[in-house]
Amino acid sequence: MAELLESTMLICFGLSWPMNLTKNIKAKSAKNMSLQFILLIIFGYIAGISAKIYNHKFNYVLVVYLLNLVVVSANVIVYFINRRYDKENRASKKELCKELSGQKTTFHAPKEPAYSSAASHSVNNQGDDEMATYRELNSITEAGGVVLFGSNSFASLPLGELTQAFRITEPLYNRSVKDIRIEHIENYLKVCLYDLNPRKIFVNIGEVDILDENMDVENFISKYEWLLYMIHTKTEASIYVVSVMSNSPLALKLNQRLEKLAAQTGCKYIDTTGALESKRPTLRLFELMKVHMRNHPINFADAMEVGQLSNREKEQVPNDGNSSPELNRDMVYAKH
Repeated sequence: MAELLESTMLICFGLSWPMNLTKNIKAKSAKNMSLQFILLIIFGYIAGISAKIYNHKFNYVLVVYLLNLVVVSANVIVYFINRRYDKENRASKKELCKELSGQKTTFHAPKEPAYSSAASHSVNNQGDDEMATYRELNSITEAGGVVLFGSNSFASLPLGELTQAFRITEPLYNRSVKDIRIEHIENYLKVCLYDLNPRKIFVNIGEVDILDENMDVENFISKYEWLLYMIHTKTEASIYVVSVMSNSPLALKLNQRLEKLAAQTGCKYIDTTGALESKRPTLRLFELMKVHMRNHPINFADAMEVGQLSNREKEQVPNDGNSSPELNRDMVYAKH
């Protein structure tokens, strides 16, 4: 009976080790593995096997001990394989940081659109002016706010009126740059994002890039991926990738790739393409994002207010499929 109970214990342990081994193989990382713990288990099994041999008890319990020892020992091999994966991943991330920060010359930018040198100079001057303003404003901002970082659509948002009308209580800052392109983005990250130490970041880049008929979508996505990686490594913020609002034939393909990229990089994707069909695209764009800006879960009062807003929209606003309510003093808006 004692041997039966001992075998039951070993079988239970034995069933858990293959599951643990499979999990470690799939993880391809040694971060959640402990070599010391595995070696202690192995030492324990060796001690148990040695006791059986010393007492000349060559029975089925000894077989179970040996099987468990083999499976646990396999975890040692997986540990060192996963450590190699971790080392390769760290090296890869280091290379990405160097490429995005301009420390390597092997980074190949996508093909430049047909900009004249005068136009490029004008855009850079405008960006410099905006950076000077943003540096000044950053001195009075609160950490842990929500930041909008994009190009023309974001830059045109009247945040003062919108935050008041929709009762946005979280600190909300617009650090968008008109006519910005993906290859110029790194020049603005520190002032527009890092210095603010935000809690949430809404990114909307690509409006200007997509105007180039020869735009290389995959090259653009590669740079976008490096952009998201840099934001991930430099901030603790949650990142929201906002779709590119454009009537370009490339827009559908580009937004599909952005949605996939967001999923791959742990970001959230917000589809705002419907705003283009609305009679009030600017208002509709903000409406589609504002639900993600809240720092608190929706309560019962908020839910009731959302229902009232929905009813008033039907009564006061002609239905254009994606239309939004007019901003007026009598309208009740949901808190987010």
